[in-house]
Amino acid sequence: MLESIKDLELSDLDQDANDFWDKFNSRLKEKLGIGVDEIKEALSSAIIKSAEELALELPNIAPYGDYEKLLEDNDSMTAFLREEASKLENLTIYTINEDDKQKQLLRFVVICTAVDDGESLKGFVFVSRQGVIRHAFAQVET
Repeated sequence: MLESIKDLELSDLDQDANDFWDKFNSRLKEKLGIGVDEIKEALSSAIIKSAEELALELPNIAPYGDYEKLLEDNDSMTAFLREEASKLENLTIYTINEDDKQKQLLRFVVICTAVDDGESLKGFVFVSRQGVIRHAFAQVET
């Protein structure tokens, strides 16, 4: 069990290195028992389940930042969220920190690069210090 987020020893990883994500994933698996894919899969499932509600909160979606292909109706936005935004390759871990309220949880903030410029849809995955995913959800950032 991790005592602190510092126990992940992520600060010694070179963020500019070509193999950063491989080392990051290995470190998570070694120290936490789960990897990047498990975190992304939890968020992917949450996006699929809440796609309809998320679409209602979005005025439109520019798929992969392409404003010439703007989606403006709820059905096409819902389909895009379920079929594209939920793909693991479109989810990128942005930050990790200890949750402010539940100190025993680590909060992974994940951005979705398929929606607009990558800042419109964010995900949050809460993981216990024992490596158990406790909660995942996505929300529209305005």
